[in-house]
Amino acid sequence: MATDNPSMTSQTRDSEAHFRALLELAPDAIVITDPEGRIELINAQTEALFGYRREELIGQTVEILLPPRYRPGHMEKRLGYTSDPRTRPMGAGLELYALRKDGGEIPVLISLSPIRGESGLSIFSAIRDITEQRQTEQRIHQLNTRLAQQNAELQAVNQELEAFSYSVSHDLRAPLRAIDGFSRILLQEQAEKLDAGARNLLERVRRAAQHMGNLIDDLLKLSRVTRADLQFETVDLAQLASDAMEAQRLQAPDRSVCFICARQLLVRGDARLLRIALDNLLGNACKFSGQREDACVEFGMRVENGETIYFVADNGAGFDMAYADKLFGAFQRLHDTHEFPGTGIGLATTQRIIHKHGGRIWAEAAVNAGARFMFTLPRQETNE
Repeated sequence: MATDNPSMTSQTRDSEAHFRALLELAPDAIVITDPEGRIELINAQTEALFGYRREELIGQTVEILLPPRYRPGHMEKRLGYTSDPRTRPMGAGLELYALRKDGGEIPVLISLSPIRGESGLSIFSAIRDITEQRQTEQRIHQLNTRLAQQNAELQAVNQELEAFSYSVSHDLRAPLRAIDGFSRILLQEQAEKLDAGARNLLERVRRAAQHMGNLIDDLLKLSRVTRADLQFETVDLAQLASDAMEAQRLQAPDRSVCFICARQLLVRGDARLLRIALDNLLGNACKFSGQREDACVEFGMRVENGETIYFVADNGAGFDMAYADKLFGAFQRLHDTHEFPGTGIGLATTQRIIHKHGGRIWAEAAVNAGARFMFTLPRQETNE
């Protein structure tokens, strides 16, 4: 019986051509060796990765592609693999390096697979250059290290700030209380012995001491806001605003202010801090509309370009937008303290609270035409 089959020979050639074409298209470097480690076949990616021409590698042992320190141990491992050939990664859990023709080393991942053909066993090695992956891992490690250092520094700063806050709270309040108290006693018990000028000076001393006390309170609030961890829960922002408006009514029962408040604006946030933010915004709105008989303060919400924007608006004194960049700085004031008293801390505190929630805050206004403060809470919104 004839052993030559032209049809089978043609199919074999077609299969071999197809295999070689796929080999050339592979994204990894492919090296095929015999059981003794001699290179039988490579692809174009191998030439590009290692810098050898094809004819320089065919017939060489695969150790030519390894750094010298790996070669003795690799020969032993190669013999062990041929005794139990199966698909598996090479050097699992180890950092592997390959050697280029120019002597440079590159980090690689290697996958081994046995191929059994008519000529016997061959070893299929897929070699992937992971230089970029290692560089990325190194950058991530450096960033994590830097972040850990920054966290440690921040913790130290917070501890110093906490100690400072304690000192401010206890060491400064006592002399301020003494100044205010003794001045009050002088005004009450020595009023007949003091002329109008002396009484006026003592009143000014008392007001200054009280103002400093309020400033300390506001600084401590700002400090606590900066250090506080957020306690997220579902919060009705409209209800918080309504409660803040009612508090403003109670503080100034003789004033007639038109309050307008939206209904049920649910968000995810820290209720205590959001109440502080709304107290500050609505308190400012009431204060700066205090000289208007038809004062109106509104809290509401609108949607622009798919973004929910909350706002507090009033028809009061407003401000010049040329100075808007100073609004949220501590101790920054755009109005005279005699006309509109305050410490200049409230808006700085409010900005910290909004930023801690991942939002932003800004304002629009005109002189004697009111102001509108707007903020977002993008990561925690649950309005549906």
